[in-house]
Amino acid sequence: MGHGKKESRKKLRVWKILDGSYKPRKKQIGKEDVEWLIAGIQQECYWTDRDVETWDAINSGKIDWSGDVRSKRKPRKHIRKCSKRS
Repeated sequence: MGHGKKESRKKLRVWKILDGSYKPRKKQIGKEDVEWLIAGIQQECYWTDRDVETWDAINSGKIDWSGDVRSKRKPRKHIRKCSKRS
């Protein structure tokens, strides 16, 4: 059931790579990227595209300077059990 599907996707990806139309998935911005950006700022190096993406994510509030990803989702309120019912 569906065992040949994964193999065909690999073949499709190979052909896309050969055609030049393959775009790999973007890696999420994490602690390593933030540390890399901080080191670049301290040493006054030229910024890469990844550094610019990290800077934009920090300024938009998606991630903070410690590298922790801020979730937009609010935690659910605790559902209180009504134990007083008799």
